[in-house]
Amino acid sequence: MLHFSRYIYSGIKVISLALIIMVGCKSPAAGHLPANTSKIPGTKPQVSSFDEQMNVLANEMVKSLSQEKKSKIAIMEFPDLNGQVSELGKFIPEELTTRFFRTKRFDVVERQLINKVIDEQRLGVSGMLDANSAAEIGKMLGVEAIVTGTITDIGASIRINARMIATQTGSVFAVSSANISKDDYILALMKKIPAHDAYSHSIGSQETTHANIAKTLSKNTVDGIDFEVVSAKIVPGDHILIDVVVTNTSRTDKEVRINNNTRFYDNLGQEFLNPVRSVGAKKTQYRSEDLSHLYIAGIPTKVTLDFSNIDPTANSIALLKIHGWGLSTEVLLRNIPLSK
Repeated sequence: MLHFSRYIYSGIKVISLALIIMVGCKSPAAGHLPANTSKIPGTKPQVSSFDEQMNVLANEMVKSLSQEKKSKIAIMEFPDLNGQVSELGKFIPEELTTRFFRTKRFDVVERQLINKVIDEQRLGVSGMLDANSAAEIGKMLGVEAIVTGTITDIGASIRINARMIATQTGSVFAVSSANISKDDYILALMKKIPAHDAYSHSIGSQETTHANIAKTLSKNTVDGIDFEVVSAKIVPGDHILIDVVVTNTSRTDKEVRINNNTRFYDNLGQEFLNPVRSVGAKKTQYRSEDLSHLYIAGIPTKVTLDFSNIDPTANSIALLKIHGWGLSTEVLLRNIPLSK
């Protein structure tokens, strides 16, 4: 393990440094969150120069942050983009825990307690956590923030995206990324999937997440952003709820504003438009309002479209058109079966 640690130390140190500095010692309550989050430049960072780039960013940010009280946090396991947690995904939070604890500015919840809470509360957690699920777990653990993230294979190296979520608000208030050289040790840990852990459970949850999807109903990609329909169902009151997992596959964060021109045509040829749009706790209050959201690079995000006054006799959506500012064209998704 000591030999392996040399290969990933610099990447882990980068994420630890960036997140520690961004959260400072402030309690992540709504009125005390840091105003800025880190962004990784659009060009792919070289592994040899990544530390230097992050140090420059950190030195600039630390000047504006104060040190107050200790913050209590929990660090979750890091799945890949399919929701699988490998041995590498279990090792990274262990390394992060050590580095956060050594600063003497954080109380870090033990891994065993996290797993115990997930089991006892029968939470449906399957690798990929959305902000709402993370906030729910955080409140049960009595922590102020949850650290979660993903691992992405990008060829000669792997990309680690980490984020901090405030449990009071469910909002992401700090993000960081790092590249780690992919060698035989990394590959071995990436390929090894533990036979059992609490994160692979999916017990009693009605929440649709990217990780526990049986299959994608329809998919299209626009401007490097994947749009996957993972659920479409008719619910009481003549509503149709459509869950779309949006994954920004580029190397830079992108803001998209889904507007009221979004519409669908059912298998009877009828048109329905202007749904209520939501991401986590953020929802459009007026149908004329745009749903503006920053899609973090490499982080799958669930968007829900709620269409009202639909025809309950329809059994499929012939065409769903998602229209948004920040996209060069409409997103077209076809032949989506409806469940009831």
